[in-house]
Amino acid sequence: MADDTRTRLVRTARALIHGSSYADVGIGDLCREAGVHRGSLYHFFPSKEAVGLAVLDANWELLEVLLDESFGDELPPLERIDAFIGGFAGMLTAARDLTGAVPGCPVGNLALELSGRPGAASARIAEILTAWQRYFRDAVAEAALRGHLPAGVDPDVAALRALAYLQGITLMAKAYDRPSLVVEATAAVRTLIQTPAG
Repeated sequence: MADDTRTRLVRTARALIHGSSYADVGIGDLCREAGVHRGSLYHFFPSKEAVGLAVLDANWELLEVLLDESFGDELPPLERIDAFIGGFAGMLTAARDLTGAVPGCPVGNLALELSGRPGAASARIAEILTAWQRYFRDAVAEAALRGHLPAGVDPDVAALRALAYLQGITLMAKAYDRPSLVVEATAAVRTLIQTPAG
């Protein structure tokens, strides 16, 4: 029963936060929507930040499934990145169909709101972004070993460029309500990856 309550709180918090923002969602709103008393919420989460971190972790778990599927060994390394971008765009499109608007990146949105605060949030965000970047980095490194990239490509730099660009284009997709912008960015991401560090 306790697990059910915690799960309901996280699921409700996700819906409320993605429907507006972390800043706009109050503890009272969350308790009311989830049908729980404040005491029940504080049993699981000592603060609003703890709720935000739980939502961030839930979002990362969903994204990690897509990353694991896309970065399987079946595809050549750079095509794994392409597959992820396509799957990510599909996720944004499905969310748009469900809610009526492109929600943006579920990790990136919360990262913007939670980072820079004292406490555990900034460290957890850095861990998640580093883990995400590692998927890209490993694929780029493998592509370099196979001779699929020009000399001088630094896998760490290339992965950071690719992820930063993907986050930026996802923000544009949200602003313009056009998830197709993410798929259209595939060629640009390839160019960023294939440009030697300098």
